[in-house]
Amino acid sequence: MAVRKHAWAPRLRASTRGLRERAWWVMRRRGVFTLPELLATLASGAERDAQSNLGKYVRALARAGILRAEAHRAPGAALTSNGYLRYRLTVDNGRKAPVWRAVKGEVFDPNTGAAYPLRAREEAGDE
Repeated sequence: MAVRKHAWAPRLRASTRGLRERAWWVMRRRGVFTLPELLATLASGAERDAQSNLGKYVRALARAGILRAEAHRAPGAALTSNGYLRYRLTVDNGRKAPVWRAVKGEVFDPNTGAAYPLRAREEAGDE
């Protein structure tokens, strides 16, 4: 059978395996985590400034109400450390990772189509 030069074929959309998407998978699996735990699990060194990237993403999810910062901190490595914030996943809508839209000031959930507005930092409990 001859194949035509311009035969129609369904084009599959490539799924992304970015740092934030992988972080979302780990957040869903663990339920409670700290930022250093996420970095130790996910960062391979190939990412550009993974700590800043994940930190901004986690704080945005917390301000949107998808994550909640717990009152009890995980112990830090340094003697004078205040410890690391523990985050708990409070809204788990599905497999697709929420998208932080910084310009619009919201977090979009592609699973449900809902947009969560970012609260003020004081309301979210971030420091």
